[in-house]
Amino acid sequence: MQLLFLIKQPVFTLSQFDRLSNIFDNAGQVIFGVAVLSPIISGFDKTNILVIALGMLGILGCWIVSIWLAKRSEKYDI
Repeated sequence: MQLLFLIKQPVFTLSQFDRLSNIFDNAGQVIFGVAVLSPIISGFDKTNILVIALGMLGILGCWIVSIWLAKRSEKYDI
């Protein structure tokens, strides 16, 4: 019995993988600017370390997904 939710072939095309990778890369840059740089620039007395830590986690998450999608598109390159 084959399970339907286990997809063996990619659902997206190569250009769609590249586009999603680009979107996550740009999202990481936006998070870096909003959640990390702007609190630091506004002044150290107002800086909330939790915001910066969560921003760094968001950046790493977005960039890791971006790299994973880029490698996945290379895997299915014809």
